[in-house]
Amino acid sequence: MASDRVVRVVARARRRWSASAAVPAALTWLVGYLVVALSGVAFSTAYLGFGWQLTPWDVLSNDPLRSAWYLHVQPPLWNLFLGVPAWLSPWSDAITLQIVMLAVGLATVALAAKLAELLGAGRRAAWIIAVAATLHPEVLKGAFEPNYELGVAALLLAVLVALARVLDVDSSRLEGTSKIARPIGWLAAVLTVLVMTRSLYHPLFAAVILAVVLWRFRSSLVRRQMLVIVLVPVVVVGGWIMKNQVMFGTPNLSSWFGMNLQRAVIPVLDRDDLESMYESGEVSDIAMVGPFGAYDLYAPYVEPCEPSHSYRSLAEPTRRTDATSPNFNYECYIPVFEQAGRDAWAVIREHPGAWWEGRMWSMRTTIAVATLPSESDSIAMRVLDDVYSVVRLDYRGVLSTEGWGTPIYGSLSAPADFSVTLAFAYIGIGLWGFALLVKWLRRRRLGEVDLVNLAGSFIVVFTVLVGAVAELGEQSRFRTVLDPIAIVMISTAVIRLVARRRQSQAIAPGE
Repeated sequence: MASDRVVRVVARARRRWSASAAVPAALTWLVGYLVVALSGVAFSTAYLGFGWQLTPWDVLSNDPLRSAWYLHVQPPLWNLFLGVPAWLSPWSDAITLQIVMLAVGLATVALAAKLAELLGAGRRAAWIIAVAATLHPEVLKGAFEPNYELGVAALLLAVLVALARVLDVDSSRLEGTSKIARPIGWLAAVLTVLVMTRSLYHPLFAAVILAVVLWRFRSSLVRRQMLVIVLVPVVVVGGWIMKNQVMFGTPNLSSWFGMNLQRAVIPVLDRDDLESMYESGEVSDIAMVGPFGAYDLYAPYVEPCEPSHSYRSLAEPTRRTDATSPNFNYECYIPVFEQAGRDAWAVIREHPGAWWEGRMWSMRTTIAVATLPSESDSIAMRVLDDVYSVVRLDYRGVLSTEGWGTPIYGSLSAPADFSVTLAFAYIGIGLWGFALLVKWLRRRRLGEVDLVNLAGSFIVVFTVLVGAVAELGEQSRFRTVLDPIAIVMISTAVIRLVARRRQSQAIAPGE
C-alpha cells in the first residue's frame, strides 16, 4: 500500500539522518545557501563568456563531447561537467548551472562531514565542523559561479574519504580478500578524476598517493588486482597525454604551462635586465609582449600559422561570446606557449633572484582573502564574512607590484586583507605533516587517523607550493580549495586532544 511505502521512506530517511552527519550537514548548508541567495547573491554566468579554462562557451554548450576532445589548454573533465548538462538541459544556462553548482556544494559539505567522522569527530561535532568549513564565504561564493574551485575542493575531500575507507577496511582485518581491492580502486578513480579536472594536480601527485597505498597493501593484493587498479589512471591520463601528443605535439595535460611560467617570473624581472637579455638573444619577442595576450600581438614573431583542424575551438583566436577575450585553445597559440616557456627558463637561470621574489610575493598572496563577500549585495553574505573575518584574524595590508619591470597587474600598491589564522593554520599543517612523515619513515606504525592527516598535509603542501612555484597572483584562489580540508583536519585534531585530556584527568584521581 501507498501508506506502507511512505512509512518505509520516512523510516529510511530517519535512519540516514541519525546514522551520519552528512545528511543534516548538507541540509543545514542548503538553508544557509538559500538565505544568501534570497538576500541578494545571484548566480553569475559571466565566467562562461571569458573563462580561460573553458572552450568557447557557444561551442562547448552545443557540442560538449567534441569540444572536450579538441581541448589542449586544460584537462577535459570540468568542461564536460559544465557542457553536458547545458547541452541536455531544457532550461537556461543560468538555471542549469546553478543547479549543478548547488549539487557540488551539497557534495562538498557531505564529504566534509564524512571526513570529520572518519577522523574521530562525533556526529554532532562533524555536522558543525562541515557546515563551518563550507559556509566560509571564500568557499560558499564558489557555489554561485561555474568555476572549478568548489568542485576541486569536493574532489580533494573525496580523496581523503576514499583513503580513510581503505584504511578502515584494513583495520577490520579484511586484508587478503577482494574487499581491500575495491576501496583502493575507488581511490584510484577519484585521483584520476582530480588529475583530469585540474592541471595543478600533476599525474605525479596521484602516482605518489597511489604508489604508497599499493605498497602498504602489496601483500593483500594479487597481481591482477594491482594491475587493474593501476590501469585506471594509466589508461585515462596516459591516453589523454598521448592524444595531445598525436594531435598537437604537446605530451602533457595543459599546453599553456610555458606561458604560466612566463607570467610567474618575467613581470618581476627588472626591465633593464629583460631588455639586456632580449638584445643578447636570450629571450624572444614573446617575452617582450608579455603573457596571455591576444594572438595578434604574438603573430608577427612566430612562424605563419594555419590551424590544422577546422573545429571552431581550435580555429578561432577570439571568443564570439566576448570579443575582447582570447581563445587560448586556438591551435596557433601552442608554439607561442612553448616559446614563452623557453624564455621563462632562460630568465630563471640568469636571474634566480627575480624568480624567488615572485615566489615570495605569491606565498604572501596565498593568505589574502577575497573582498567580494564583504562587498556583496546580500546582508547574509556580509554578516557571514564579518563573522569569519574575526575567526580569520584579518588585518589590512598591501599587495604591491612597485619595482617590477613589467607588472602584469599594473604598477599598484593596493590594500588587501590577509588572514593571520590562515597563515598559522597552513604552516602548522605543513609542520604536522612533516612530523608524521618523520615518524613514519622511522618505521613507527601510524594509525588510520594519522595516515589520513599525513595525506591531507601532503595535499595542502603540494597545492600551496606548486601553486606558488609556477603562478603569480592566483594563489588565494588556489587556497580556497584547501580551506575545507584545513578546517576539518584542525577541528578534529582539537577534538581528539580535548578528549585525551579529559580521559587523562578522569583516570588521574583513581591512580
